[in-house]
Amino acid sequence: ASAQTIAKKLAGRRLPLIDRIEVSVIEERQPRWLAFLNGEHDMLERLPEEFATIAIPNNKLAPNLAKQGVRMERVPLVDSTLMYFGMEHPVVGGYTPERVALRRALALAYDGEREIAIMRRGQAIAAQSIVAPLLTGYEPQLKTEMSRYDAARAKALLDLFGYTDKDNDGWRDQPDGQPLLLEIASQSDGISRQQQGLWQKAMAAVNIRVTFKIAQWPENLKQSRAGKLMMWGVAWSAANPDGQYFLDLLYGPNKGQANHARFDLPAFNALYERMAVMPDGPEREALMREAKLLGVAYMPYKVSAHRIATDLLHPALTGYKRHPFMRDWWRYVDLEGPAPQ
Repeated sequence: ASAQTIAKKLAGRRLPLIDRIEVSVIEERQPRWLAFLNGEHDMLERLPEEFATIAIPNNKLAPNLAKQGVRMERVPLVDSTLMYFGMEHPVVGGYTPERVALRRALALAYDGEREIAIMRRGQAIAAQSIVAPLLTGYEPQLKTEMSRYDAARAKALLDLFGYTDKDNDGWRDQPDGQPLLLEIASQSDGISRQQQGLWQKAMAAVNIRVTFKIAQWPENLKQSRAGKLMMWGVAWSAANPDGQYFLDLLYGPNKGQANHARFDLPAFNALYERMAVMPDGPEREALMREAKLLGVAYMPYKVSAHRIATDLLHPALTGYKRHPFMRDWWRYVDLEGPAPQ
């Protein structure tokens, strides 16, 4: 209904409506939040999760903000947050049973719901596969091991495939006796540090050592595309409504591009290529389901969540509606009434 109201108001008008838009890039989250509160900006695009309990307690606009005329736009981001395992790495990569078991055990040991509750302040839903909501191939009733947290089962799986403590130092070793040490690439910002804490705690609970390799995001991206990282946590956002766009991350020929894990499974590649030339419909959906479940079985990516975004708008800004795929909304907005005080 709100979108229809905007559309009626735009009918017959020349676009864009305003002459200029200024975008302030503020990397630190608290200054972004305070700048909006102080009326320095007409809009806060994507409320930082750590302020969700203040701005939108129980996902409702806080009374003090509503009294000022602030509006919120809360919608799925159509994305997936994930930790990938380098499939060509000598420790976590490979397709043999013990390597598949290791990745599945690591995924079981990590509590995705805790990530959603603590790191994302409830602004996400648990992921069952790599395909996000609002896309073809997404199944809201699907429940898989991807979202399961079971430290006891993770320990049993590690024990079964020989990832035990062979030198009695309290930490698990690889089946051949070499030390089992995970190295996770990360950044120094606040939310990355929270994720480091979650992985550190999860791995300690199953007696696995983990270290963090800290670098700037562009440097990690460069290293990732070159296949030089063991593990790295990133996100993937939709550019169109086709779920196959997310399956790009598992398609072998995409190694070094979208496929940061460098996953290359012939059975998956064949499914992907069949889907690519098929129209939407039940037959294609069935192939997508099979492809998604291969991603769960081999676990090149531990997909944790699909995020939810909340944009906050001061009352003077009108015509804004977040679109799940289109990014260039600038032409539709207008300023009416007094600027924020």
